[in-house]
Amino acid sequence: MRKNTSKIIIHCSDSNFGTANLIDSWHKARGWKGCGYHYIITNGRFSHTDSYMENNDGILQQGRGLNEIGAHCKGHNSESIGICLIGKHHFTAQQLYVTLPSILRILIGLYSLTPKDIYGHCEFSKKTCPNIDPFLIKHITGRLL
Repeated sequence: MRKNTSKIIIHCSDSNFGTANLIDSWHKARGWKGCGYHYIITNGRFSHTDSYMENNDGILQQGRGLNEIGAHCKGHNSESIGICLIGKHHFTAQQLYVTLPSILRILIGLYSLTPKDIYGHCEFSKKTCPNIDPFLIKHITGRLL
């Protein structure tokens, strides 16, 4: 059980499609207990054969429970919430400007955080994930608070 929440870490799936269930199966195949993220935000394509479907864009899906320690950022899992945007280098307006800020506002309030407590995975690893400038995420969220 996570006892302290001091940061929110944003990730990308590095795939052009996906859902919480699909990520759960990918992570289980790696030997993990299940989806390592707490939330997943869809991009309108649930599988590699799907065309974009507007009704499937920006859906917030639950991964791990909020009380659980995630498996998304080595060395920071016990104190953070992981949010994964489905996508590689392109994210939809619904993901970035509607769903992500909405869940960030809720989490910031729930854990008494600020936009400064939001990070991109790239700030803790050599990866480029989430392939979005972390400053942009903080800026978007800060403007909406």
